[in-house]
Amino acid sequence: MKTMREAVAEITPEITAMRVHIHEHPELSMQEYETCAYLEDYVRKNVKYDQLKRVGETGLFFEIRGTKPGNGPTIVFRGDIDALPIQEDPSMSPCSKVPGVMHACGHDVHGVINVGAAKILSEHKDLFSGSIYFFIQPAEETLQGAKLFLNDPDIDFDKIDAVAALHISAELDAGTIGVRYGAILASADEIHIKVNGKGGHAAHCHTLRDPVVAASAIVMGLQTLVSRETNPANSVVISICTIHGGQAHNTMPDSVELSGTVRTLNPADRDRMEESVKRVAASVAEAYRCTAEVDYIRGVPPFICEDEWVDRALRVGKKVLGEENTKIMPYAAMGGEDFAYIKEKKPGIFVRLGVRTPGGPYGSAHSSTFYCDNACIPTGMLTILGLAEDYLGFTF
Repeated sequence: MKTMREAVAEITPEITAMRVHIHEHPELSMQEYETCAYLEDYVRKNVKYDQLKRVGETGLFFEIRGTKPGNGPTIVFRGDIDALPIQEDPSMSPCSKVPGVMHACGHDVHGVINVGAAKILSEHKDLFSGSIYFFIQPAEETLQGAKLFLNDPDIDFDKIDAVAALHISAELDAGTIGVRYGAILASADEIHIKVNGKGGHAAHCHTLRDPVVAASAIVMGLQTLVSRETNPANSVVISICTIHGGQAHNTMPDSVELSGTVRTLNPADRDRMEESVKRVAASVAEAYRCTAEVDYIRGVPPFICEDEWVDRALRVGKKVLGEENTKIMPYAAMGGEDFAYIKEKKPGIFVRLGVRTPGGPYGSAHSSTFYCDNACIPTGMLTILGLAEDYLGFTF
């Protein structure tokens, strides 16, 4: 029987070729028709699955069920597959062949490492009891895809015991992984504030109630929720990203609309921020003789990893990659991740997969020069296999 490393090395060329194909043919969120079909075709031809179905139009679920006697647990591995509306720099290789669309966040890698690991795992079903579920997920970038799996009537979440996802990190070298105790990603909430005043001729400002000045004061006041109401040891972000109001340079509008995002790493801060945004907006607006309507929309929750799963990932990383290639991330990222909708229901882990060429240029995610060194592909497969092996209690 091949060792884990031998099995990964054997299929790395075909999995890498798949990654290149998907990278060159990216598809936006909820439009991943060809990507999903391409991966489904690979699974049907190469994976000894026990069930397989589409989730929505562009998602894929399949199960590998162990044949060893016993009642083992069930673990989920997620791989997202959508691209972004960004024009890739033509100097990049591989490079998108679709104008204005590129895989700028590594989802081409995520999809293929999951089906590659699945192929190997399906050839060793006799070694474990329990099940391994794979979620090939669309629309992570728009935070829609994970809920398709949560709401699918054919996926019984009561049978799931743990969940795991690997996601690229441009901060880490290819060949390495990173994990973090506690929160590794933030919640991502959306705020909309409408400041209502009384418009009119700008030259007669004493007869008006200026919503522009009030809105400006609200923007500045909200920042004190971070600097003066948040424990300095915690991380909170409030960003107002749009301001809309008025149509003429000399006419005061009746209202100004603001929108933005709030990011937190723990539920207590999240609850406090919702109350505080509403309080500050209302009270500051009142000080300027205006009113404020606040719509606070909760998005994805923070992604919080249990200690036992971080311990497991560190143990696995040191075993399959080496201690020098297994890192503890120094801080959480304030980005959000829709797999957190699933994670908050089950214990599990979010593993950062290094993709930067050692000594090479830094390609920021969501930029036109983002890239993944293909050396990350066997690293990703080895990590998935190692987590499955450790959790299900078998050895290749």
